[in-house]
Amino acid sequence: MPSLRSKILRTYGFSKLVLLTFATVVFVDLYVLYHQIEEGQAVTGFREAVLEMRRDEKNLFLYGDLSSFDELILQEAAAQSALAGGRDAFVAIGGEPAFRRLEANLRAYREELEAYPFLDQPSLASARAQIRQLGHALTEASERLQLGERQLLADVTRRAGITLLLAFVGVVALGLAGGFFLVRRVVRPLRSLEEGLVAIEEGRGRELPLPSEDQEIRSFVAAFNGMLRRMRKQQDQVKRNEKAAALGVLVSGVAHELNNPLSNISTSAQLLLEEGDAADAELKRLWVAQIDSETERARRIVRRLLDSVRHPRVRAERQSLSGVVESAVELVARQLPPEVEVDLETRAEVDVAVDRERMQQVLINLVRNAADAGARHVRLSTELAAWDDDFADSAHLEGDPAAVSQAARAVRITVEDDGPGIPLELREQIFTPFFTTRSAGDGTGLGLYLVKEIVDEHRGCLIVDVPPQGGTRFAVWLPLPEDSP
Repeated sequence: MPSLRSKILRTYGFSKLVLLTFATVVFVDLYVLYHQIEEGQAVTGFREAVLEMRRDEKNLFLYGDLSSFDELILQEAAAQSALAGGRDAFVAIGGEPAFRRLEANLRAYREELEAYPFLDQPSLASARAQIRQLGHALTEASERLQLGERQLLADVTRRAGITLLLAFVGVVALGLAGGFFLVRRVVRPLRSLEEGLVAIEEGRGRELPLPSEDQEIRSFVAAFNGMLRRMRKQQDQVKRNEKAAALGVLVSGVAHELNNPLSNISTSAQLLLEEGDAADAELKRLWVAQIDSETERARRIVRRLLDSVRHPRVRAERQSLSGVVESAVELVARQLPPEVEVDLETRAEVDVAVDRERMQQVLINLVRNAADAGARHVRLSTELAAWDDDFADSAHLEGDPAAVSQAARAVRITVEDDGPGIPLELREQIFTPFFTTRSAGDGTGLGLYLVKEIVDEHRGCLIVDVPPQGGTRFAVWLPLPEDSP
């Protein structure tokens, strides 16, 4: 399995190998250049020895200075030594045939010099001419050798410069390649991890994505996501504990709610018992009707209580969104006063993964809550929409929008009424169990609480807003399945 450590170590070792290679190239270039300069010293020594030979030759022939003869022999020996010691340099500059001719000329020059003291007077002129001719040939050869040596040194220097430039370009290119490799295989996954952490912090993500298959990153992501899952389980447990702790408050609230219908039932029953047959038939029917209506009222309170404390398993199935909304409107229309008008506007013909009964309960509760608040016109609409964080900034948000924001598509179900609206200071309290602004006995304060619970079960969120024209607008956001047509 790949790992960040191995990638960094390989890149580090590769960079050191590149630097070592560059240092080797530099050393080889410098060695070749130094060797060429050393060989050039032999050519320079030969040239200087030849010039000294010609100077001593002139002193010997023109001025008859016999001491110059010994010096001439010494310089010829120096030229012979330089020629023998720098043979490779001479061959590289002039070639093997030129080197052999140079050796022959220098050998003939020495032979003429050695024979010169023993010649008679008539032969001296011819010997001088031969020595001068050989010296002139040696001088011209030394000039050509020196020019060739300079050209060869220039060529070697130019090649060394080109080699160093190519090596430098190669080092830079390989360095950039190594940096690109580190950015792509190390820095980019770490940046993705950072972005995932920021998304989780801002509530836009539920788990840390796996940006690469490196061992360290896989271990970190697995441990971090495991920690998140444990934290969510603990949070869920804390919520359940809080609900259990609030059960006492809930029971006391229900007792208070049940006290009114039970009191009315008791009063009507006592009147029936006291009056007996003497009571008017119309009054008896009135008292019995009160008992029946208050019994139904108590039954509704108990049913809402059970819905709020039990956690039914969500049976999410593919449903037609328009079918869910239309069936909810049909059910709630029977429970509304005749003066309340419900307008259904369905735009999004898509499939959603929801529990049909639970989602119908959400819409029924929102419509009934609007009617109970005094609205006379309620409008329902659905549409495909893309999540925008500005929604939560401009209104009150309930739930976690992470699943909605990460989904490829989402649907928004809007319930808007023309009622008196919800004051800003009460928007955070309306989803609290048993919170209600209605008079005692007229409501349980569980309707919106159940709405929030059901929307959370479907991994959605809820936005409450007051439109400019007045009233209240509830927007239920749900993520759509990826394969939803």
